[in-house]
Amino acid sequence: MRQKTVNGLSSLQGADSSHIQDEFIPQPDTASTDSQTKMFRFSNQIFDQEDNLHPALQQLKKTPTWRYAYIGSLVAIDVVVMLVAIILCVAINLSAYDTLAQRMPTFLFAILQCSIWVICLLLCGAYHRHVMSEGYELYTKIINAAVLTIAVTSCLVYMLGLDLPRTSVIATPIVACALELVSRWRMRRILHKWRLRGQCQYRAVIMGSPEGIDAMVDKLYKSDASGYRPIAVCPIALDPKRNDGSVIAVPYHGQSPTDTGYDLPVIAYNSHLPRTAESLGTQIVIVADVIDRDNEIMHTLPLAVESLGIELAVSISVADIGTHRIDLDYSGNQPIMIASLPQYSFTTRFIKRAVDIIGSAIALIIAGPLVILPAAIAIKLEDHGQVIYKQKRIGRNEVPFNCYKLRSMKVNAAAMDAKLAESTGQQLGALFKVKDDPRVTKVGKIIRKYSIDEVPQFWNVLKGDMSLVGPRPQRQYEVDAYGPLYSTRLLVRPGITGPWQISGRSDLSQEEAEQLDVSYIQRWSITGDLAILAKTFEAVITHKGSY
Repeated sequence: MRQKTVNGLSSLQGADSSHIQDEFIPQPDTASTDSQTKMFRFSNQIFDQEDNLHPALQQLKKTPTWRYAYIGSLVAIDVVVMLVAIILCVAINLSAYDTLAQRMPTFLFAILQCSIWVICLLLCGAYHRHVMSEGYELYTKIINAAVLTIAVTSCLVYMLGLDLPRTSVIATPIVACALELVSRWRMRRILHKWRLRGQCQYRAVIMGSPEGIDAMVDKLYKSDASGYRPIAVCPIALDPKRNDGSVIAVPYHGQSPTDTGYDLPVIAYNSHLPRTAESLGTQIVIVADVIDRDNEIMHTLPLAVESLGIELAVSISVADIGTHRIDLDYSGNQPIMIASLPQYSFTTRFIKRAVDIIGSAIALIIAGPLVILPAAIAIKLEDHGQVIYKQKRIGRNEVPFNCYKLRSMKVNAAAMDAKLAESTGQQLGALFKVKDDPRVTKVGKIIRKYSIDEVPQFWNVLKGDMSLVGPRPQRQYEVDAYGPLYSTRLLVRPGITGPWQISGRSDLSQEEAEQLDVSYIQRWSITGDLAILAKTFEAVITHKGSY
């Protein structure tokens, strides 16, 4: 990434040329003394006198055309999904159609049901731009919308005394939910494909330390799902002459490790930053580091940029309490901020355990004769060894338990761990995996490829050692290597499936796997677990990262 001057932008700290061309500046720039003055103020002085629009109109103007087209397509698809669900349900149960036709015109019911469906998706955030390319969060919102649709429809039927058949009130939204998950998955794939081509992205200015900027730019360019395209950078650092969190512009000679082929212009941090960003067509300013949420600038910068219709984003760590519910206690002279995770209430824990018991019982009844028995026979015929393999794993609150699996490795495989790790140059730890592992048997390769070896763990779920969804159970030497933050995974039951299994499994780095686990612990919900279970089928079929 070389230094580059575009439209009068440069990396010279505090220089008059650090913002756009002089003809856009209505008065002399005082940015050169910003770091020395007692008060720093963002000036949204108009560079272009002909473009003094209302902030709401500015926001609409800055919203890219593709976003309107994409959301419009989603709404159309959602309407079609509900119509197909109605047709399928009444086709299966013709008596329900006759009952429905007696109560109200079928076309009117279809219009009302489609309207309720789209409104519920909107209320649950399924059209929000921050989740339309993200899988786990999006699928959670779709499931929430289906539940809300059933509740709203049931209430309307009761209040209006329509006495509609249960097929139209309950079954139809459930079918629509299943179809919606598939359609949104397909739309996400299309969006990701467009973004790989550099389309359907938001123009972003990256703000932070030179190192933080490099890391953020590198992540954005590497991610195929990223909706942000860096167009400029704004390097800053804490002012060493002050202790109030003030920041100053600094020179930037960063080098992104990604071979992007782009030379990003550098703009200086000064009072004209919001207008400079606007002049470049910026749609979002991303703060990578340096400025934290307690900094006074974090109270003024959002107002300065959002008043111009530009969004502000702040990079956070997985330990940030932003995922918690925040309550303020004003009962004393000193207000107290209380951070809590409402999903860890008794009610949600009870529901999660009930789902585990019911789900694991059904899975064992179905999988016993259809999956476990054939696999057990094949394992026994191959080397005449034991079929079920027990291994000590660490569960909730560091309590060890026997984790059951169909044996996929040779009988003495456990004794070969340390030697194999040394021969492959890996560390014997949480993510120790070997492609073409010589310990794996022929049958083992098949059952591991489709996760059949983990089916006996439904017995662990039924016993209470594990949950259907959660961080994967690990061994003692892996737990011994946990850091303070990652050790929070021991506060919940490990799961058969989880964010690690649906996001690449063994292809993930240590940092990525830990971030997924901690994020799940902070954000989990019942509908989120259902979304992970649904996405697990995709992960099993594609067997990405499974070896």
